[in-house]
Amino acid sequence: ATISFVDSQVGRLLDHLEACGLDKNTVVVFTSDHGYHMGEHGHWQKQTLFENASRIPLIIASPNTVNNGAISISPVELIDLYPTLMDLTNINIPKHVVGKSLEPIMRNVHASVRGSALTRWRNGYSIKTNRYRLIKWGVNGELGYELYDHKNDKNELINLASRKDYKQVMDSLKLVIVERISDASIKPEGLGRQFENAKPMHKAKNITFGDIHDTNGEVLYYKEK
Repeated sequence: ATISFVDSQVGRLLDHLEACGLDKNTVVVFTSDHGYHMGEHGHWQKQTLFENASRIPLIIASPNTVNNGAISISPVELIDLYPTLMDLTNINIPKHVVGKSLEPIMRNVHASVRGSALTRWRNGYSIKTNRYRLIKWGVNGELGYELYDHKNDKNELINLASRKDYKQVMDSLKLVIVERISDASIKPEGLGRQFENAKPMHKAKNITFGDIHDTNGEVLYYKEK
């Protein structure tokens, strides 16, 4: 029911763009901030580093792209959307932007702009390449690793991290994830919060009418006189 509802609403939006003549100069992006578990691995909702929670839908339709409808398997990240939209609308991308424009992939679905997609949840990190997912728990992996081969195990049910025949893959991906985490921790040069040194001009008034009590008469909030 949810999928049918979303599909219907997206259709209404696209129909309205076409009716208004805006479909010829509008880039449409359909995406989400996370995936969703439906009982896989014993989980519901999100909050894991498995494929079910980390992978998101991403559809980009641009009036100037000849490959609309094509499918790419290249790893991408949400931070890539900002430079992609700037690229598609002919706006110069600032130097501090760390995302990668996906415009090359939209021209050629066999192209790739990054070798892996990085995800973080609590004290764990994950990278996903075209074939493998490596999960590292703890700062230095002291809480364990997980390795899944999507060529043979798309549901991520078999942890290959301790398998001797995957040692070379493990060693290689360990180096990659350390580098990805390090790069993600670097603050872009010249970038800062616009109001990080600002101070409030005055203290806002307390607009609460008075003390707040629960149904038993206990004070939940005490207003200063």
